[in-house]
Amino acid sequence: MQNSPAPGSKPDNSTDSPDDNRPYRALFRQAWPVMVGQMAVMANGIVDSVMAGRADARTLAAVAVGNAAYISLYVGLMGILLGLTPLASRAFGAKDHRHIGELAAQSLYIAAALAALGCTALLLPDPILALAEAPPALEADIRSYLQAIAFGLPAALCFRVFHALNQAISTPAVVMRIQILMLGVKIPLNAWLIWGGFGMPALGAAGCGWSTTCIMWMGCLISAALWFTNPRYRPLRQNRGLRAPQPRLLKALLAMGLPIGGAYLIEVTAFTMVAILIARFGEAVVAGHQIVANLTATAYMLPLSLANATTVLAAQHLGAGHSRAARSAVLTGLKTAAGCALLVVLLYGSARHLLVGAYTSDAETAAQALALIPWILAYHLIDAVQTLCTFALRAWGVSTAPMVVYAVCLWGLGLGGGVVLGIQAKPPLMAEGFWMAATASLLLAGLILASLLWVRMQRHPVR
Repeated sequence: MQNSPAPGSKPDNSTDSPDDNRPYRALFRQAWPVMVGQMAVMANGIVDSVMAGRADARTLAAVAVGNAAYISLYVGLMGILLGLTPLASRAFGAKDHRHIGELAAQSLYIAAALAALGCTALLLPDPILALAEAPPALEADIRSYLQAIAFGLPAALCFRVFHALNQAISTPAVVMRIQILMLGVKIPLNAWLIWGGFGMPALGAAGCGWSTTCIMWMGCLISAALWFTNPRYRPLRQNRGLRAPQPRLLKALLAMGLPIGGAYLIEVTAFTMVAILIARFGEAVVAGHQIVANLTATAYMLPLSLANATTVLAAQHLGAGHSRAARSAVLTGLKTAAGCALLVVLLYGSARHLLVGAYTSDAETAAQALALIPWILAYHLIDAVQTLCTFALRAWGVSTAPMVVYAVCLWGLGLGGGVVLGIQAKPPLMAEGFWMAATASLLLAGLILASLLWVRMQRHPVR
């Protein structure tokens, strides 16, 4: 079993280096399903924002603040599960399929524990609401959104294990198809629950939360059905049931995953906490920020997919003993990410009025969003390169150092500087102050992470 062909791979070349002379082809083959799937996930947030905005400004503001809180929590928890990807990718490169299945099974125990913590925080959101200092009516809508989406968190985390597994074994298209299906269900479900109809009262912001919960459970159940019935996963299934917790594997997963989760939490809170902190300035400021935040997050899907693909390819090469090919995969990923980021900057800059107009017809909200566009362009260009560096380091087993860099740069200079410029300055720069500080902090983090990656690759023996 251990030496049988891996799921979705070609048995003659899974550990050789057939793509050494075609690194861009290898990167594209691994990245494009991830990008399409992540775009479908991002489209869920865009659908929420657009539909909520068409309801009224308060619903959009509630979804913006509630989603910022949920994403901050979810990404931090989900990041811990991503320790599975580099470890399973190395095992894939070494053709150790038994170990891949064991790692995936143990990740489900971690997902269950994380779900318990996350659901508690979402169902009892008073600390989050106190930080937001939102008006009473807006606070009630935020609470209803968080409590609705809490019931989907366990399914979302279990689905993330399936997602990480398929990336590691080079079958990301499986997850992509599920994510597209989830988006297709999300749109009509959102319309029904937000606006009401067919006997359902209009739920407003809470409707966004309930629709997300429904599609997360749908994705989780489809994943479970595929795992137990699809022949591609047969080499990875070792037992009919879930094995008991194995401390050795749990320790390895957490040693890699906890710093990744910490880095994700730091990065996303430095980004999404802005919506919570600027809630005191009114609905138009929050809504304008939410529009550009959605644009930034959408653009981020491209470098994110390239970074994921680069990590998997580099880790597979390292598992197979081909460190030279691993370096080549990283350099290819860096060049591609930088080039794509430049194209995104040109597109967003030239179509900014059209893009903002797709979100809102409110003049004040549009003005707030347009003022932030120059900052998100600079932010994205820097973010694309630093994301690639951070992910590539995981292939070499380095996950703690990026977390420390993020804590110092993004929380210290970024979020702390944003509070000074955005809130404490006279007059406060509001959302623009936060974006200025975030861009500067990300540049510093990117320079440090690029240096760490270069040193790590140089120290690894070339074979």
